[in-house]
Amino acid sequence: MIMRNIIYSILFILLIVSCEFNSKDYFPSLQGLKWLYSVDIKSSYTGKNHTKRVMVTNLNVKKKGENIELSKLYSDGSYYTYEIDKQKVERKSVILAFGEGIVEPVKKIIYPDLFFKQKKWIVKEQLFLVRGFQPPLLNVKPSSKFEMVYEIKKRYKKYKVKGLLYKDCIEIEGKGKTDFIGDNRYGSINVDINNIEVLCNNVGMVKQVRTENTTASAFGNMTLVKELMSFN
Repeated sequence: MIMRNIIYSILFILLIVSCEFNSKDYFPSLQGLKWLYSVDIKSSYTGKNHTKRVMVTNLNVKKKGENIELSKLYSDGSYYTYEIDKQKVERKSVILAFGEGIVEPVKKIIYPDLFFKQKKWIVKEQLFLVRGFQPPLLNVKPSSKFEMVYEIKKRYKKYKVKGLLYKDCIEIEGKGKTDFIGDNRYGSINVDINNIEVLCNNVGMVKQVRTENTTASAFGNMTLVKELMSFN
């Protein structure tokens, strides 16, 4: 009798933990949600910051069988479509407002485990920040693609960004390497990529810090810091 009560108690606790875990949402898909971010891009070559604001809106949400198809509109005119099932987020299509285009796979899994039980995963990405600052490499923008290995680095009960406090957050970090040839006279240029994202329950991404560091003085190192200013 005592043993049976103990088993029932354990099962009850596991059920509560499971329900609580499944109620978490690090990629909110409710139609009409809006995120306003500040984005700062810095070059070690120029030492200057380029600052802008980006609004992201959940524009369209529809059921697709048991899954959800979600379209996000960015204030620069870019348009991303995702499919969300009970476990993962997959990017299905991209329309970019700027001209660089995408060399990485358009269709790819962004988060293979929405509950972040999986500690490591791989995502195909490309260079977005690197650019040349000296002739003959002035304004050269390489488009190398590579694999980023992501892992969960830390969990926060509370996390503050821009003076606002968010609860139940996960920090993930991705690391990758690639190379490119900007000019045959310079040979291959190596790039180390690091990307840190903080995702919070019922909010999504609240902060991103991405660096693309090269071994060439004509390109230098580029850093992007993206922070959530408001969410509604």
